[in-house]
Order: sequence, then C-alpha cells, then structure tokens
Amino acid sequence: MKVDLNLLKSELNRLTDIKYLKKELNRIAGEVKKFDVHRHLSPQARERLEALEERFRALLKNLQELQKQVDANLERLLKTMRSLRGKPVRKKKAKRTTKKAAKKTTKKASGTKKKASRA
Repeated sequence: MKVDLNLLKSELNRLTDIKYLKKELNRIAGEVKKFDVHRHLSPQARERLEALEERFRALLKNLQELQKQVDANLERLLKTMRSLRGKPVRKKKAKRTTKKAAKKTTKKASGTKKKASRA
C-alpha cells in the first residue's frame, strides 16, 4: 500500500486551517438550523419524540435539583472542615445522668405500668 505524502500533507493543511474549519462549522450549523425534524417524522414518531423530550426535561430538572443538594452538602462539609483545620479532634464524653433525672425517668416508667395494669 503506497501512501501519497503530498495528498496527506494537503489534507492535514486543510484540516488545520482555522478559517476553513470555521467556515465549514458555520455551514453545517446553518444546515442543522434549517432542518425541520417535525416535517420529516410520522405522527407516531412525533408523539414519541415529544414524550422523550418531556422525560428529558423532567430528568434535567431532577438533575439540577440533585446538583444543588450536592453543592449545598459539599459547601457545608467544606465549611466544617475549614473550621476544624488546625484544631485537634476530640471525642465528646457522654454526659452522666443525675440522680434526679434517673428518678424522673423511673417514675414515668412506673406510672405507665400502673395504667397498663388497670386497663
């Protein structure tokens, strides 16, 4: 297989020419804008396309909401991490219950037992 280097060189020059690429891109964009999808579709295909577009819009909306939630959670996490930077992380000790609090809890529990036995 023989490769024509001059042909290859001219093709590379054509593809790397920015003005030519812009002109081709504008031409293709113009063709795409002029193309009417609905004129070339059958009624069933139109209905299906509309349903797909609706699903796409709903999916996009859900995606945007999820992105907002992720951003908010990430911001909250970063804020927490920035506030903890340089500070040693200590575990909090569990509070001991006082005798009064223990008695209140016991009284409440025993009161419900009495009510249950009466019924």
